[in-house]
Amino acid sequence: MSKRVLITGGNSGIGFCTAEQLVARGAEVILACRDQTKGQAAIAKIKNAHPQAKIRLFPLDLADLEQVRDCAAQLYQELGHIDVLINNAGVVPTRQEFTKDGYEMQFGVNYLAPVLFTHLMLPLLKKGTAPRILHVASVAHWLGRINKKTWKGRKPYLIMDAYGQSKLANILFSNVLADRLKEIGITSNALHPGGVDTPIFRHVPNAIMALIRPTLTTPEKAASLPVSLALDKQYVGITGEYFANHKTALRSPRARNSSLADELYYDTMAELGIPCLLYTSDAADDMQCVD
Repeated sequence: MSKRVLITGGNSGIGFCTAEQLVARGAEVILACRDQTKGQAAIAKIKNAHPQAKIRLFPLDLADLEQVRDCAAQLYQELGHIDVLINNAGVVPTRQEFTKDGYEMQFGVNYLAPVLFTHLMLPLLKKGTAPRILHVASVAHWLGRINKKTWKGRKPYLIMDAYGQSKLANILFSNVLADRLKEIGITSNALHPGGVDTPIFRHVPNAIMALIRPTLTTPEKAASLPVSLALDKQYVGITGEYFANHKTALRSPRARNSSLADELYYDTMAELGIPCLLYTSDAADDMQCVD
């Protein structure tokens, strides 16, 4: 049976290659992208290579929480289920920028909005087959520290500090979901797909670069990990892990800190103004708050 996979972003880079490889393996792909022109171009390119591809495009701007909710509502109306959610979209601005809601752009787009979007997609995932959630994180999470004082801006703006915080937050959120959703069979895993050598790495300290350099690869090769985690039978029931190079990888001490994960989760729910959502085993389509 064909899997239905929803990817945030996906119109370029690793996300595009992920979408193309998923289609090549027979999956139905839903792209949720900010730039609809680039999204349509990506779909045209994929269909040119794979004429039988099942692929659709929806508007999603992670820099606007209201638009995140609008996209989720549209998806809920038009899709009966999804089997896999890949939180792929992200940004790394070289100058400090802010979301429409006033959050530092990397924190808002790379972490906060995906948390909201993931919660809103849980009813569709619950109707899927062996549903999986994947969070595209990074080995750069080793640089990360959770600092609430920086969520709405930081002085000075340090690119890799902001990036590291957002990627650490991705892994901590994945850990929380894995724990809270295990009983109903929705798995949650984080991954470092492998970096593609770009100018962003000029900001990385030498010690961290020593960790990153062996993982640098092409977008096509990098996409093979999220594709495998999304579709391969060997990952059924596997949850709460962090993968790199197609195997479980070492997380930083902070990324393994369950108390930090819970604290971040509760603080995030407060920022979003929603309860700590989670399914109970007897829930049908409703998300419930369980203390």
